[in-house]
Amino acid sequence: MTQGLRGSSARRHGRCGAPIAVLPLMPVLNTDVVPITEIMTRATVTARAEASVESLIGMMTQHHIGCIPIVDDHARPIGIVTKLDLIECRAEVRATAREVMMPIAMTLPADATLARGAKLMSTENFHHLLIVDSARTLIGVVSTFDITRWLAQQ
Repeated sequence: MTQGLRGSSARRHGRCGAPIAVLPLMPVLNTDVVPITEIMTRATVTARAEASVESLIGMMTQHHIGCIPIVDDHARPIGIVTKLDLIECRAEVRATAREVMMPIAMTLPADATLARGAKLMSTENFHHLLIVDSARTLIGVVSTFDITRWLAQQ
């Protein structure tokens, strides 16, 4: 080995002796074994379908969150309202969550992997996934930011 290419280790290769940079190997992240529950936010703020847009805005601002799952009487998700939903629909503050929510929330079971969640989010172009238990009760939320933060910490 010789020093070259701005002080990094390099090897000489071929007849011309041109340096070849030797880059450090990146660690392999096996997201197929990481449970989605490891990165989800457990303390979720939820609302009912009758909640006003004004109250949803207040909750998002107070808790610094980008979405609010809309749940039924049994804490099962029936929809989701995101900041983008509120911007796109230019919702009246007197409107209700039912009027502005996406009525189908993307959910994953608690035993799903990080890889499965990331793939679903990228193929369906969603930024939030709702994680549910075997009774379909909401137990957490995963955002693209949660995945990015986990990757950065690895």
